[in-house]
This record gives sequence, structure tokens and C-alpha cells, in this order.
Amino acid sequence: MIVTMSSRYTTTGIKGEGDVDDNYRQQGSLRKLLPSNSNGETQLAMSTRMIDRPPSTRSNREYAVFLQEYIILSEYNMMQKQDLKRIYVIPSANDSFLWFGVFFVRQGIYQGGVFRFTITLPPTFPDGGCPKVVFQPNVFHPLLKADTGELDTTWEFPEWKRNNRVWQLVQYIVKVFSKIESKMPSINEEALMLFASNIESFQKKARASVTESLSQLYDPPSTDDPHYITFTPYDSSSHDGIKEEILKSKKEEENKVLGFSWVQPGSLQPFSKPETR
Repeated sequence: MIVTMSSRYTTTGIKGEGDVDDNYRQQGSLRKLLPSNSNGETQLAMSTRMIDRPPSTRSNREYAVFLQEYIILSEYNMMQKQDLKRIYVIPSANDSFLWFGVFFVRQGIYQGGVFRFTITLPPTFPDGGCPKVVFQPNVFHPLLKADTGELDTTWEFPEWKRNNRVWQLVQYIVKVFSKIESKMPSINEEALMLFASNIESFQKKARASVTESLSQLYDPPSTDDPHYITFTPYDSSSHDGIKEEILKSKKEEENKVLGFSWVQPGSLQPFSKPETR
């Protein structure tokens, strides 16, 4: 499940001809709707087509910035259509190239962990290689660098192509935490060695990462970005009403009658066929 973006966020873009260099700066807002269409094309199909279109030339810089905004928005729109459970991702309110994420692990060695991570899109996205995923704090895992917490993505994406999607990268995060494999690249040599030779020691260190993630769950945010995902302890005065609404909605959904009946109640008589004696 993906967190729904609830407020305005801005993106960075290419500087104009008169600027000193081509570094990126804040440029406009991504609070735009994908353009409507009248030919029956879905937003998901339109998002895919928009991302896969050939890159524009640098001669039309303003158009390139505008198109890049829509490409990133299209990626996020596509992500919301996927059935990604227990993982939440949302673009930063201040920089659309930075996305915040939280993953709730419900199975495997890391069960119970609540792991924060960031996804950083390359400045030339959708070109420029695979987005970078960094876990904060670091997690003891064969595919996470011990010093930086950066996830190795080459195991699933040896080459990032234009038809790869950010939601596939998020799906990859779920995959590598759900099941550890000995054939994983040795990004963290200690983790991979312990997993292969001393599973008890590996599990102990992995569980320490789970404990650390939970101990920092309610810490003040590391940024003032309004889209940073935060948590607060359960407060009955604030949360009981929300809990009741959720349970009520779930109960109504379970009791909802699905489909239509075309027979008379208590019989096999079709509605459209008159009874005969």
C-alpha cells in the first residue's frame, strides 16, 4: 500500500541559459493533474507512454523541465496503482527527486522491523541509471553497505532501462527483506558470511537491527519536510475515533452484497420469466 500524497510539493529543474552551470534548482510545483484525455486511455497507460517517450533536446530547456515534472508525477501515479503491501512511499515536499519510504516487515528474519529509507532519483531521470536507495538507520543485511546503508540494486537491475519503473524498485526492497539468499552479491561480506556459515549469529545481528528500528520509531523527524513520514504513540483520545471508523468501514465491506441476483428469492425462478401454472 502506498501513502497518498496529501499536499503540494515542488521539484527541481535545469537552470536557464543565463545561469552559470547546469545544476538543478527548485523549479515550479508538481501539484498538477495528469492531462485528461478523450480517447478512453487510462491514466496508467498515459503515464507509461509519457515516461517512455524519447528524451527531449537540451535546446528546449523550459519544456524539458516541465516534461520532467510530469514524468516524475507519472511514476508516482503508476506506483499508487500497484498492490504493494506494508510499504509506504511519498515524494518530498521540497524536492521531487527525493522520496521518503517506510517498510513494515511482517515475515522472515526481519519480522517486526519498521525500516525507513529514501529513494533518490538521478538528476536526468528517467535516464541516468537506477535510483539510489539508502536505509536510515542502517540494517544488517547482505545487500546493504555496512558504512552507508545503501542498497545494492544490481542484483535485480544490472542495468536500469527506461522501461524500468520506480514501483519495481520498491517491490525489490520487499523481496530482499522477505527472503535472504546465499547467492546474493557480497555487498556486506560479514552479513553474507554469517548467513552462510553461522545462521544464529546472523539472526542475532538482524534482530538487533529490528530492535534499533523500533527504538527510533517515535524520534523527532530528521528533516522539516512536511512529507516526511512520522509516527506517534497510540493516544486513545486522538486515535480511538479513527480506529472505530476503520473497523466500521471494514465490517461494512465484509457484509456488502456482491453482484446481483437474477432469480426470485427462495426459488430458482428467473425475474424475467413469468410464473406458469
